[in-house]
Amino acid sequence: MDATLAGLIDGIPPEQLAIAAAAAALLALVLLVALGRQVGRTRRAQRAEAAARGHLRTVTATMREGIIAYDMKLELIFANPAFEQLTGYPEEDLRDQEFLQYIHPDDRPALTAEWERLERGGSLRDQEYRVVTRGGQERWSSSSWEPLRDEVGRQIGYLGTEFDITERKLAEEAMRLDTELFQAMIEVQQSVAAAGLDSRTMMRVIADRGLRLTGASGSVIESIEGDELVPQVHIGASAPRLRLADSLSGLCVRTGELQRSDDVLSDPRIGHDAYREAGIRSLLAVPLKDEQRILGVLKVVSSRPKAFTDRDAKALRLLGGLMGAALGHAAAYEGRQLRLEERTRSLQESEQRFKQLVDVAQEGIWVADDRGVITYVNQRMAELLGYQNGAMLGRRVYDFIDAASRAGAQRTLTRPSASGGESRDLRFLRHDGGELWGLVSASPIVSREGGLAGTVGMVTDITERKRAEERLRRSAERLAILHDMGQAILAARSPAEIGRAALGRIRRMVPCQRCSIVLFDFPKRQALLVAGYAGGNPISTTPIPLDTLSPGDVLRRGTVRYVEDIATLESPPPIFRQLMEDGLRSALSVPLLADGEAIGEVNLAATAASAFDSEHRDIALEVAAPLAIAIQHARLRDDLAQKSSELERRVAERGAALRSATAELETLLYSVSHDLRAPVRHIGGFAELLLRDGGPGLDPAVRHYASRIREGASRMAGMLDDLVQLSRLGRQDMLRRPVDLNTLVEDVVSLLQSETAERLIDWVVEPLPTLECDPALAKIAIVNLVSNAIKFTRTRARASIRIKPVRAEDQDGIAVQDNGVGFKMAHVGKLFALFQRLHRPDEFEGDGAGLAFVQRIAQRHGGRVWAESEVDGGSTFYITFGGPDVRHAS
Repeated sequence: MDATLAGLIDGIPPEQLAIAAAAAALLALVLLVALGRQVGRTRRAQRAEAAARGHLRTVTATMREGIIAYDMKLELIFANPAFEQLTGYPEEDLRDQEFLQYIHPDDRPALTAEWERLERGGSLRDQEYRVVTRGGQERWSSSSWEPLRDEVGRQIGYLGTEFDITERKLAEEAMRLDTELFQAMIEVQQSVAAAGLDSRTMMRVIADRGLRLTGASGSVIESIEGDELVPQVHIGASAPRLRLADSLSGLCVRTGELQRSDDVLSDPRIGHDAYREAGIRSLLAVPLKDEQRILGVLKVVSSRPKAFTDRDAKALRLLGGLMGAALGHAAAYEGRQLRLEERTRSLQESEQRFKQLVDVAQEGIWVADDRGVITYVNQRMAELLGYQNGAMLGRRVYDFIDAASRAGAQRTLTRPSASGGESRDLRFLRHDGGELWGLVSASPIVSREGGLAGTVGMVTDITERKRAEERLRRSAERLAILHDMGQAILAARSPAEIGRAALGRIRRMVPCQRCSIVLFDFPKRQALLVAGYAGGNPISTTPIPLDTLSPGDVLRRGTVRYVEDIATLESPPPIFRQLMEDGLRSALSVPLLADGEAIGEVNLAATAASAFDSEHRDIALEVAAPLAIAIQHARLRDDLAQKSSELERRVAERGAALRSATAELETLLYSVSHDLRAPVRHIGGFAELLLRDGGPGLDPAVRHYASRIREGASRMAGMLDDLVQLSRLGRQDMLRRPVDLNTLVEDVVSLLQSETAERLIDWVVEPLPTLECDPALAKIAIVNLVSNAIKFTRTRARASIRIKPVRAEDQDGIAVQDNGVGFKMAHVGKLFALFQRLHRPDEFEGDGAGLAFVQRIAQRHGGRVWAESEVDGGSTFYITFGGPDVRHAS
């Protein structure tokens, strides 16, 4: 071949050979340059990939979540330390495994069946499965898978995030097992209760349930007889008699605690061969206690070693406590009833504890990450909002909260407290479009670094409470409107005014486009429309035939009539045909009943069919009752006014005569109080001048007559002053205000004590009320009463005056009691008459006007005055203040 090539070269001209050599050298150079560039790019890509992988390792090295990545050929390209810790495999061993080999074989098909979605660029979220660790253990994981893309967006693999949820799964399983156990205990209690007081039946029930709850091959109930344990009931296994001293059952009795043996053949606590002979390898024994007394032993056995778990021991301990109580009930016939009640109470308490345990799980619970995205919800939360379990995962919490409640939700959820935080009422949106009110509280989930990693929220359904509050609010609003209507009705005078006031309030509470009030006149067979509105405009008040509304016998019965849809009536009354022409569809008529008789009705109509519900009917009935009474009263007032007009005419005639006589009396009183006072003063003055100017030389008879004239003028002047004072008391305006009688009486007593300083008087003033009265008039009355007490106790060496509160005929006042001379009760009628006296002037001074003043003041206040006394036994005067200003009563 070399010779052939040499021959070919020899045949080529040197010039062409040189050119070919140069071209070959140039081509080789180009190839070398291209090859160098390709090698450079490959090395740069390898360095970039290594840098990216190193950066990924750095980022994910401290993450608690496991991160794993596969390329498009399903070959492992990355696993972070958290994933290695989850599976127990180093990354090198994971690379040697098949695709997803770390997932339990039973759970792997479910994930691979969904893998096609990832291949199309989709995502897989919330995938829960078991992971088989390197040590053969099973752990639960929740994963999310996303496409892995390069810098230009091309999918180059798959990236998975694994969360270890083993603890949550174990807790769920433990809760499920505890729930099943408590349910089983309730069923056992029910079975024991059904067995009555038959102890054999009770023991068989307990032995059977112990066998089934623990999965044992046999169960025995032993009783204590002397120093031995004697089988009473046994199921599935032979039961020899055992001694207390060398048996595990005996140790159970001595210690009063549950005893467990995982292998009786090697257990040093067992000193007999009965179990070996019966083929028993493991057992549980629990004492049967009745309060502090041990009655026997409940025991379950198995032919397998280590056959029983801690849950079995818990179940047997509960059964033992139940069986001990049951046997204690049947121990003595005399205490049977008492023990039966205790067992019932124990059963109820147990059911209550179980109910409380269940109620704890009735709140909705969610877990969200630091972005507010839900990562877990319990079944109750899903049920509250009407979603399938898992449908809420991956969505923000605020997506399920009504827009009006989101501001409050942000304050609660963005600042959760470790102690449960602030509870807030929030409105949630249900999947079916409805709403749910929940009492929400939130607690933070703190990361290892101390930051906020998420929140745990709890929701208690308070929808019914909110609805009740809304009903209460509407009721309060309704009561306020009804009260306002009542005030308006009271202010109205005529039936038309009353009707308009009532309809104005009804339209605010009941949705209606037409409303009216009609009054019946059965003798004339017509009805009067006294008030009405159509579309907000008043309706003219005109009489209409009764048959237009309904037959007369129907109206007389006074029943509520409701037509949901007028269009469905075959032969409607004329009024309904008119309503249909006006576009109205439903009508409600409520009777006005006065003394059991229908005097009219309230008619409501609306454009919608079935527009009125039961609440609207109740409102109409509540309005109709006071409305009927008010209209009836207005009618009675009209009748009374008509009948009074004639009486007023006759009274007017007599009143004219009375006014004439009154005018004459007023003129006389004026003359007495003003015109006679000056002459009386002149008479007294001239008599005084005569006595003073006459001196000692004045004739004794003249002096006697002049003295008598002076004294008579003085008395007459006093009487005239009293008449003027009495007239003023009847004319002056009343100025009522709260008056503390304690202060007022204290002022009066201080004033009068200064005038009686030389006398020995025992004053007793009891606590007095504060009354609405005129303070000036009240002081005049009290001064007169206390002055009388001082005056009429003058003959006593030691006077006693007591002032105390009094209440009579729902009126408050005071009483002034003394130990004075008293008077005969036969003369009590003259006490309060003007210028009437029961004692001679030489015994006690005065003109008899003071008590008349007191009576006039009491009458002005609407109260009264009276007295009680006996001769030489003292007197008690009473006065009350109450009622309006009645200054013209006398």
